[in-house]
Amino acid sequence: MGLVYGEYITYGGISIVNAVPAWLGGAAAIDLKVRVRAREGFCEMGDFIRFVINYLRGRFNFDYEICVEVDSEVPQGSGLKSNSAVAVGVIHAVLSLLRGGDVDPLESARLAAEVTRAHGSSITGAFDDASAAILGGVVFTDNKSLRVIRQLNIEPLTVVITGYGNRKNLQGIDRLRGLSGIYRELFSIALNGDLWRVATINGILVAESLGYHRALETIGAAMRLGALASGVSGNGPSIYAVFKPGDEGPFIDYIRSTWGYYLVTRLVGTRYLLS
Repeated sequence: MGLVYGEYITYGGISIVNAVPAWLGGAAAIDLKVRVRAREGFCEMGDFIRFVINYLRGRFNFDYEICVEVDSEVPQGSGLKSNSAVAVGVIHAVLSLLRGGDVDPLESARLAAEVTRAHGSSITGAFDDASAAILGGVVFTDNKSLRVIRQLNIEPLTVVITGYGNRKNLQGIDRLRGLSGIYRELFSIALNGDLWRVATINGILVAESLGYHRALETIGAAMRLGALASGVSGNGPSIYAVFKPGDEGPFIDYIRSTWGYYLVTRLVGTRYLLS
């Protein structure tokens, strides 16, 4: 067929509202890029990327080989939306390749949610994470109906991340699920604009529910040192803190003396505004 390269960039993210308890989620894109290139032909690929392509093959009935190459800056298994960013990037690049033109980013995000649920790598499908990865900005979603409820463009605040070198702990996930009523209230508060207070409360609840006790100390330190928000991203283990640019220095000093490693990035503004 002589298909040419399809190339796309998506982004990792941090959690505003964890979608596990009430299927209502909020996520913000951060400037950790996932670059995806797709072309006709064969190449070696990881199991997850192969799963995504086979899922698309079943949905769109193409019978030729597609090679996908992924270059990700997002630590895997970190709670920073790596799987969602990879899935939606692969889907968007492959569909662009197949169709030879523009693809609706919301279609790619919905397919990514289907794929990650089918794969078993996401409890809810993480439609919020996939949407933030491809749309940019902050998104609030209903992950059950795969609907974007609200988008917010946001200034490029600084985000400091640590804890991603630890192991994920899902043993307390039922405790988190039991907070559905609280999470519906948090979602409503975030929709009304108080997203950073909600992000911090979310992070504390996730840390308590999943047993990330060291994260609680770090969240407290971040808030004492001037953070606008701090929390656990996704289901952990990453801990993030959001600062006005230039205010992050004291927290970085704290991280150097405790965790010893960190990433510094920024929030990404909206790329696609839904009508």
